[in-house]
Amino acid sequence: MNSKRESKARFTRVRAAAAGLAVASVAVGGITAASGGASGSVRHASGPSWADVNVGIALSPPKVIFMAPYVAQAQGYFAKEHLHVHFISMPNGLQTELGTTSGTINFGLSSATDAIQSAAAGAPIHAVASYGTTLDTVCVAAPGIKSAKQLIGQPVGSTGTDGFSETTLAACLSPSGVTINQTKPITMTRSEFVPALETGRIKAAVFHADDAYVILHALKGATVLDRQYQTVPNWWYGGITVLDSYARHHVQVTERFLTALTLANRWMNNTNNTAKLIDLGVKTTQEDRGAVTYAVHFLQQAKTWPNGLGLSQSSEYFTAKKLKTLKEIDRIPSYSQVVDETYMKAVIKKLGNG
Repeated sequence: MNSKRESKARFTRVRAAAAGLAVASVAVGGITAASGGASGSVRHASGPSWADVNVGIALSPPKVIFMAPYVAQAQGYFAKEHLHVHFISMPNGLQTELGTTSGTINFGLSSATDAIQSAAAGAPIHAVASYGTTLDTVCVAAPGIKSAKQLIGQPVGSTGTDGFSETTLAACLSPSGVTINQTKPITMTRSEFVPALETGRIKAAVFHADDAYVILHALKGATVLDRQYQTVPNWWYGGITVLDSYARHHVQVTERFLTALTLANRWMNNTNNTAKLIDLGVKTTQEDRGAVTYAVHFLQQAKTWPNGLGLSQSSEYFTAKKLKTLKEIDRIPSYSQVVDETYMKAVIKKLGNG
């Protein structure tokens, strides 16, 4: 992986997305978003204006880690905040960040590494909250592969350079002194990782908890090389990003959206709701009940879904430094360039720390 080439390519993409925002509006799923503005706001006799917001989810179908907005919808938290929320399924985190930068997405849920890389590339967006504070990922290799060194020259799964899957795979390889360049990344959608490993098309990939459950039960002899919440516990996993101009002009909408998500996170962390959460997770993710059950318990026990602010300066710096070490970025952006805590602080002041 050529750090300077990839950083320049990302810089070009995010700048182009930002430039496009100034001259055009883009229809996504029948919803128009222009200049970072919420569409279709209607003033009711009482309460705040109802607002339409577009929410980009980095994986389609989503994994259990992304359940907060779906819970907020199902439990009526968005309605309580007078928000009409439209989910936009995205193929990966990079495209989610580009959509946020262009203004077609008002709030983007993707890896925090995307937020850090975008900040390093100068994108006019910030992470304003977290939907997952720690990694839920597991590095799994094909039967017979017991160490990362055996992956040299072997095909591995990736959703593309600059993407979360390749970044976390690099983190899996790094302790053994192996780099991505010594393997043969094959670009595919994340949903293809399980069948690709089963058929031998790839020899390793990094899976979310639900997919790790599936592959470890489907492929006898598959090897866990790395449970990443254990090996890199300070890695900040999930970021909720917003275009700076949108947040400035829609402060109340931003805070109301984050309020609904915070209530959803607290609902998910309450084990009294686990059975209902699993039912909703099966419906939303379209995954096997065993995989959803495993992932829900995993995330509850790991306290990945934040009850409070969910943003840590030390974790952000650790993750940015790791990206620099892995040559995913050529400079470490400051915390204030990556994160704007203003809106979540207002939410926590209103709701309490949970």
